[in-house]
Amino acid sequence: MGQAGGVGGPGEHRPETLVSEAERDQVAALMAKHCSEGRLTLEEFSQRVEVALAARTWGELDQVLAGLPPESAPPSTAPTSSHVVAVFGGASRRGRWRPGSRLRATAVFGGVDLDLRNAELRGSEIEIRAVAVFGGVDIVVPEGVVVELSGFSLFGGKDARVADVPVIPGSPVVKVRGFPVFGGVSVRSKRSGWRLIDQVRSAVEPAAADALASASARPPEQAPRRRDPRLDVREALALADEVLDLLDGVFTKRRGPRTGQSRSRPRLAPDGTVTIFFSDVSGFTELTERVGDHPAQQLLATYFQIVRGHIATHGGYEVKCHGDEVMVAFADPGQAVRCAVDIQRSLRRYNQRDEGEPLRVHIGMHAGEVIEERGDFLGRTVILASRITDEAQADEILVSAALHDAVAGLAEVAFGPPRAVALQGVSGSQLVYPVTWE
Repeated sequence: MGQAGGVGGPGEHRPETLVSEAERDQVAALMAKHCSEGRLTLEEFSQRVEVALAARTWGELDQVLAGLPPESAPPSTAPTSSHVVAVFGGASRRGRWRPGSRLRATAVFGGVDLDLRNAELRGSEIEIRAVAVFGGVDIVVPEGVVVELSGFSLFGGKDARVADVPVIPGSPVVKVRGFPVFGGVSVRSKRSGWRLIDQVRSAVEPAAADALASASARPPEQAPRRRDPRLDVREALALADEVLDLLDGVFTKRRGPRTGQSRSRPRLAPDGTVTIFFSDVSGFTELTERVGDHPAQQLLATYFQIVRGHIATHGGYEVKCHGDEVMVAFADPGQAVRCAVDIQRSLRRYNQRDEGEPLRVHIGMHAGEVIEERGDFLGRTVILASRITDEAQADEILVSAALHDAVAGLAEVAFGPPRAVALQGVSGSQLVYPVTWE
């Protein structure tokens, strides 16, 4: 190979010469060294290593090493540290940035977001000490990176949602020590854009080639007439569904089946009868008008971090988030009610500070059978839970009669007098119960 990467000498190999497994591993190890010295981000390292391990010729390996110096000094062993703090607000680090080998993230009534996918790391590992007090720390890593999550929580939760994919050889280790107190620390992996494009291309190109071959074999008189390029809304939605199905099939095929998990079911989604839980910020539109878009979004980030910390603590599954509303599913109805109570109590403590806008939410819940589709939950149970949430007032938790009956025997759960309400789009009046939490 050429001198670009420091492996082999100039002109030592012809570009078309085939490479061995040992030579591919040697280049992968060199990529790991460059990543540890900060020359490659985790994302760039992941991309180049995948190409190197699939290379068949020296020419392909030369492309992997393009732009890198021929020799590099050993990485510094002295640990460097950095600190990201959010107090009553939000802080984030993303894009191309350089954290220390020891990183401290502290969120107090706020949220810290750390995206390590394009970070320039020094050394073979990074240690993150995440402290979340009535707030949350959210850490994102590329797929294929080793993550170790440790620490302890006090009325909070730690959560690692890392994709079940092969580990990238030589990749740095991300060690997270989480200490949530009435908050949450989460680590999750995300697929990079280049990997997504590669997966879609691999799935689409064979089908496109077959279609072109079939069309070329048709006699001219049998060639299909050109389709009107204008699509109505229904056709466009159908096309979008086909694309989603295609991507779902591609990812499942590439990753392979996971033990104990069906293709359509998210890892943390509960089975069978579930309790659907909606949490919505009261008066968020008016709040945005008062304080402006940016401060309102910072408050919203704080709210989501507090809510997600309690969701993790009580074993809930976050179905989706839309605007200022969070939809959660619980297998245990008692945990759903406890989670709602803890959220309201945490927000009350947050609002007792003497500065800034208060955060007030209303929560509604219902338990029953649901229809699951691509990790989402549909059906009458979801509709009732959403409509009950609309009936709840600020700082209130409302539950349906069915959920009330399911948790009525729990000593730590108390209810106020029931009331009959007319829910939008639902026939007849429904009985709902407010949860006493103060």
